[in-house]
Amino acid sequence: MDSVSIGPLKKVSLVYTAGRTPDSADLIHTPKPLEFIFGLGVSGLTPFEYELAGRRAGEQGVIQVDRATALEVFGRLLPWRLELPSSPDPFYLHYKITGISNAESREVVKAMAEASACGGDCDCGCGSHK
Repeated sequence: MDSVSIGPLKKVSLVYTAGRTPDSADLIHTPKPLEFIFGLGVSGLTPFEYELAGRRAGEQGVIQVDRATALEVFGRLLPWRLELPSSPDPFYLHYKITGISNAESREVVKAMAEASACGGDCDCGCGSHK
């Protein structure tokens, strides 16, 4: 197994599914990709990042998420990158780490800009609105 582990400024690639139980993927069946730079949140690490810290490519896990705390659990990964199921409460997010690499400077700058964007539909020019 690769000796690189997840830590600050590492680009993390993973796939995830979601289910109503820790053993099911009945809410998000097909694995969805997620890629982000670890540790760039303006408020420190999110609970999801704490879950991933120190892990290596190939490792997998499950995290229980309540809808009321999803923003706190995933922080800056919502709403632009992570698609969550619309029901029920709680759900279980299953993940498998597919890659860990050093982030390039331009990727870090872009991720920092996205993390500090306002997140609203305000026409502010932050570039993070869909």
